[in-house]
Amino acid sequence: MNIAQIEEAAKRGLPFSLKVADGDRFDVPHPDYISFPPQESQKRTYVIVYNDHGYASVLPLLTITSLTFQVGAGT
Repeated sequence: MNIAQIEEAAKRGLPFSLKVADGDRFDVPHPDYISFPPQESQKRTYVIVYNDHGYASVLPLLTITSLTFQVGAGT
């Protein structure tokens, strides 16, 4: 998975999930729940996903195995 694919998903504004290699899933219900390193950074190798409890998870791109839009989102 590359960062451009995840950024494009966030720009669409539809809820999606990121699945990582260990099987964990991180839901991104709205673009406010994800952040990216600055574009000027040479090391854009991770994304940060937030949850409703205020916790953040740093997800290395190499561990993200899939991006799935949630069924029924936007309908």
